[in-house]
Amino acid sequence: MFKVEEFFVKNNLKSDFKRYKSALTCSFIIGLLLGSIPFINRSKENFKIKKLMQEQKQIEIQNREKICKEENSEYKKFLNLGFPKTAIKKFNICMEK
Repeated sequence: MFKVEEFFVKNNLKSDFKRYKSALTCSFIIGLLLGSIPFINRSKENFKIKKLMQEQKQIEIQNREKICKEENSEYKKFLNLGFPKTAIKKFNICMEK
């Protein structure tokens, strides 16, 4: 008797799966999308943070260039004296600091 009931349960599951295949597929896809929302939000936030850090680094580099190329810098002094290679070396040293 037990085996007959088990057969009916398996048979019902198979027929239910065939009947509701599209509903099960849609439910799985919706669950997958809902589960990935936190990951997507974290990825977007990390991207924004990296972009802000890049912009800040670029601004720091531009400020450093202004400092290294101002009138009283060694770069300008050597450039005005006619030593462009030495001026570039001094500029690179200044930028590394």
